[in-house]
Amino acid sequence: METNMMTQVPGKRNRDIISDLPGEVINLILMRLPLRDAVRTSILSRKWRYNWAKLPKLTLDHTLWEDISIRRVRGELGVILLQLLSFHQGPVTECRISSIPDPQHFPVIDSLMYFLSRNGIEDLVLELPLGEKYKLPSSVFTCSQMRHLVLRYCDINPPPTFEGFSKLLRLQLSDVAISDKCLENLISRCPLLEHMELDISHPLNYIEVNAPNLRFLYFGSKIISICFTNTPLLADVSIVAVDVNHGSVERGTCHFVEFFRSLPAVKNLCLGQFIIKKILTAGLNEIPVKLPMPLLSLRQLSVFDICLSKLDEIHCLLCLIKSSPYLKEIVIIMQAINNDEGDEVPAFKLLEAEYDSDIKLNQLTKVKLIDIRGTKPEMELIKLLLGTSLMLEKMLIAPFYIEPESPITLVELLKQVNTFQRASPKAKVIF
Repeated sequence: METNMMTQVPGKRNRDIISDLPGEVINLILMRLPLRDAVRTSILSRKWRYNWAKLPKLTLDHTLWEDISIRRVRGELGVILLQLLSFHQGPVTECRISSIPDPQHFPVIDSLMYFLSRNGIEDLVLELPLGEKYKLPSSVFTCSQMRHLVLRYCDINPPPTFEGFSKLLRLQLSDVAISDKCLENLISRCPLLEHMELDISHPLNYIEVNAPNLRFLYFGSKIISICFTNTPLLADVSIVAVDVNHGSVERGTCHFVEFFRSLPAVKNLCLGQFIIKKILTAGLNEIPVKLPMPLLSLRQLSVFDICLSKLDEIHCLLCLIKSSPYLKEIVIIMQAINNDEGDEVPAFKLLEAEYDSDIKLNQLTKVKLIDIRGTKPEMELIKLLLGTSLMLEKMLIAPFYIEPESPITLVELLKQVNTFQRASPKAKVIF
């Protein structure tokens, strides 16, 4: 039986089911369509005509011009976008702009930003292609209703009149250009900020994070020093910055103890080797056995690219472990070691002494050790964790490629680990 959108009503003209749909249903349908298809629905009926122009959510991406040749897109994209905006009515609370094919359209984006700033934008995603960075216009910094802001490949320089985003909850900056001071000011002027991801394209010198409501921080930028001054709620911290070989800290440093004192609520902590070597610029030779204030909230500790043949890095690792009485999971990724086995002796003796001490890890249940090469300090660390973790359930060991001339073969590594005493009867070692 054939069906169509027309129904026969006795004594009346045929009625169009599409036209009889409630307005809220029409809006739900339109918001689930690509913008280009939503515009095309204007031909369905009078009730649908220009309904798309009232949508509060816009996605301006490749779906608008996927059937047009690149040559035509470069010449007509600006006209397409400006025509869309000229028809739009009412507020735009969410907008995603991506896949703009050419920097020549940056003036059009300026117009888009001005339009959004005048229409109540709350959630803005601006992801531009790799290449020349787009200079963010001052109109963006007037968006007082902004709650979520995602910027990629932009040059950010807020005007002196910028008072902040008083309602911003989430900030993501990827491959952007921004100065130390501008970044500091931007963060401090977003008092409700909860989630922040930073990946700055050029090296930073020093920043101070003042964000009283911040819960999550990912920091993947090049930097010399970072401090936390007002982050009482910060629970998830990942600092995987890479090395900076030039520059000097102009505005203070962050000592080892001060760094962790400023993170009283940290629950999940992920540190790259660089944070230990450079960001904690003072006190590397004065790392305490335990922090003066225990990290009572810390449950998961991840350390990347640590070299167990270096005493400072082992001191740091042991200090964090012993200062975290409720630690449940440890993840360690080893770094390539020096060829001089003599460097391993002090590190090995330090770990050996810890095994003979009264250290007890009462809550640790999971351990992951990645890129193990079978060095003496590594094996002693495995022995220490197995022998002092009373509640350990699983230890995962992922060996690095062990060359034939390595000091220990894979088979020997397995045999040696299996001889280590285990404090927990539930402990399983998985290779």
